[in-house]
Amino acid sequence: MNEKFKNKVAWCKVCDQGWATIVKAKGTNRYWVQCSECDSEWYHPLHAQLNINIKETIDPSSEEIQETGWGEYIITE
Repeated sequence: MNEKFKNKVAWCKVCDQGWATIVKAKGTNRYWVQCSECDSEWYHPLHAQLNINIKETIDPSSEEIQETGWGEYIITE
């Protein structure tokens, strides 16, 4: 592996100033891609290459949330 490009998957299309690199959360096995300059994040390397940014969000339906298993975390009172 070329150390010059270690973990780099794309040049950031958001800020055009940093590399989108694969990172891992300390203490877990959660990986994602993050820009070294602007901290933009992507779930998958292809998302960084195509600039499908995870910070562009929409509200999921109640059904979609239930399907993820996260419904139990919604505050009801």
